[in-house]
Amino acid sequence: MAPCVSLLLLVFAILATLPAIKSAPAFFPRASYDQSLTKQTKASKPKIPSKIQYFPQVLDHFTFQPKSSKIFYQKCLINSHYWHIGAPIFVYTGNEGDIEWFAANTGFLLDIAPKFRALLVFIEHRFYGESMPFGKESYKSAETLGYLNSQQALADFAVLIRSLKHNLLVSLMQNSPKID
Repeated sequence: MAPCVSLLLLVFAILATLPAIKSAPAFFPRASYDQSLTKQTKASKPKIPSKIQYFPQVLDHFTFQPKSSKIFYQKCLINSHYWHIGAPIFVYTGNEGDIEWFAANTGFLLDIAPKFRALLVFIEHRFYGESMPFGKESYKSAETLGYLNSQQALADFAVLIRSLKHNLLVSLMQNSPKID
């Protein structure tokens, strides 16, 4: 046992003589509720006008309680400026803010839409912007905030995209020439 202790002391002595290695300070991201974002929402407008639509969305996609069937209206922006039939649909799933600000400041989709002749859809995240399930009371209690989670938001996006694709298909079929 004595050789192990002396070996350990020797290692510590060698390590103590080495110059100290400085590491970069740790960075821990935190949620920031900066008021500058709300100022930007009103200042920026999308480069190409989009049609604003409100999609009826259920409050809870996963339970069957009486409150889960409550409907709120989810805001989305649809830009068909470059779209041609059969072209892709590019969807921007909103994050923590007003969707109009993100649409105005997300240049990548606007840059590639002409090349792909794509339909652009910007969907606002529930509990942000105008997509408030409980209106001004949305942030008042843990009960209402329980519906603000990634599972519900992803289900919102999936339902809206499926509905949009279905409605586009029906619209195309109604407007297409009939073959007798």
